Amino acid sequence: MKAVVCLPTKNEALSVARMVQAIRSLGLEVFLVDERSTDQTAAIAAEHGVPVFQRDGHGKGWGVRKAVEVAAARGDDVLVLIDCDCSYDPADIPRVLEAMEHHATVIGRRPMCEISWPHRLVNYLHTGTVNMLFGARLHDINSGLRALRVRAYAQGLTAEGFDIEAQLTTSALRRGLSVAEAPVHYHKRVGRSKIRAWDTVNILRRIFTEWLLCVKLPRVSFGSARWDDLQQ
Repeated sequence: MKAVVCLPTKNEALSVARMVQAIRSLGLEVFLVDERSTDQTAAIAAEHGVPVFQRDGHGKGWGVRKAVEVAAARGDDVLVLIDCDCSYDPADIPRVLEAMEHHATVIGRRPMCEISWPHRLVNYLHTGTVNMLFGARLHDINSGLRALRVRAYAQGLTAEGFDIEAQLTTSALRRGLSVAEAPVHYHKRVGRSKIRAWDTVNILRRIFTEWLLCVKLPRVSFGSARWDDLQQ
């Protein structure tokens, strides 16, 4: 299983070097998908010999879509996405990858007690809606640390903003692919959050959009097919 790590970035000069070093200490390759940072993010990455790719549009969704494109071109089997603000610990990546053996995607499940109340309540809303509509039993669909099978996501991603995590999760569920979770740590972020109140609504809209695709295609199963079974 050939894996690569992507750091989606936008003005992360305060944390990018620390994250790159931590990821490389695990023996993993890493690249950046940047959004025209106006600070030294790209320059610092270049100093460390890290490839930097620019997004084709504005928003995290564009970054993830570019990351999948890059990983596919590299011939990687698994892509790990981890926010670059030091809120997630790269030391948890091996645990997430270990859980990938039979799944299309594995979400890093954060301890809810470490998340601020406003964000926690929003996460309960989004995750609860996914569980209700798709018959899942997930706990943290908004996590910024996850691994995914590149081949499973090479086509079909359309999210442009912070609704990308919801699409990564629900598009797998509506296709009957197995989605799992692995426990990870969570810390106070470095720098300012880029998510806004409108993103909460946009994420809900994404969840319902993916669900409606299932309504239109009633033969799609909500089961959890193991990834290796689907390859046979």
